[in-house]
Amino acid sequence: RSSLLGSLLQVLRFNLDRKADRVRVFEIGRVFFKDASVATTDTTVRGVHQPMRVAGLAYGTVDGLQWGRKGQGATDFFDLKGDVQQLLAPLEPEFRAAAHPALHPGRCASVWLDGREIGVLGELHPRWRQQWELPGAPLVFELDLDAVLARQPAAFEPVPRFQPAERDLAVVVADGVTHDALMAAVRAADTGGLLQDAMLFDL
Repeated sequence: RSSLLGSLLQVLRFNLDRKADRVRVFEIGRVFFKDASVATTDTTVRGVHQPMRVAGLAYGTVDGLQWGRKGQGATDFFDLKGDVQQLLAPLEPEFRAAAHPALHPGRCASVWLDGREIGVLGELHPRWRQQWELPGAPLVFELDLDAVLARQPAAFEPVPRFQPAERDLAVVVADGVTHDALMAAVRAADTGGLLQDAMLFDL
C-alpha cells in the first residue's frame, strides 16, 4: 500500500455497518514506494522505500451526545486542522492549498514544516465517498511519522515578571490577501521580541 487512508475507510465502513454514527480512528504503519536508490540492509529492501506514516479519520458530529451542547454540526475541515496542529504542537505547521487524488479538490491542504511537505489533510473526494457508500463525508489526514516524532515536548518556563498586554489591531487589506500572508507579515515585523503571538479574531 502507498497510503494508510484505505484501511481507515475500511474501519469506518465496518463501524457504520454496525450503526456507529460518530467515528474517530487513527493508524500508524508503513507505506511502500518503488525507489531504485534504496539498497538492501538489515532494515531495508532493495528498490523499496518504506517510510512510517500516521493517519487519522474523523466522521460524524464534533462531540458525542451530551447535555452541554445542542444542535452540533458535522466535523469539518477546520476541526481536523486543529487536531493536526495539536498533534504537532509546539511546532507551527503551515497549511497550503493542494490537490490529492483521494481528497475533495476544494477542501484539501498540504502540511508543511520547516519548508518541507510532511503530509496532507482534507475531506474525502465525493467520488470515493460514493464508491464507499458513505452517508457523510469523512475528514482524513496523513503525516510522516518522523516529522511528528521530531517535535520537542513542552518545557517549563518561569512565570514572567510582568503581566502580558494584549492589543486589538484593525487592518485593511485587499480581498486577495490571504490569512497566511497577513500573519506572515505580522510575524516578520521587528517587535524587539515583544510579540509572542497573533491571531485573527474577526473579519
